[in-house]
Amino acid sequence: MALRSFRSLGCRGMARVDLIASTKGMCVLEVNTIPGMTPTSLLPEAARAMGISFDRLLDLLIELACEEGE
Repeated sequence: MALRSFRSLGCRGMARVDLIASTKGMCVLEVNTIPGMTPTSLLPEAARAMGISFDRLLDLLIELACEEGE
């Protein structure tokens, strides 16, 4: 559901899709196309868990943006 929302809105790179569970199922609350990007934010923490430093994460995001701009 999160990926479908991301794609249907034409998002690129990274985003955070907030969902809520109810008795009727899952519901998308919002899509944050620029989630927090401090060293302690969720994306950098997830990257760190995969062995990617904050500096390397920023490099990867910049490279991705440049490739999409070509």
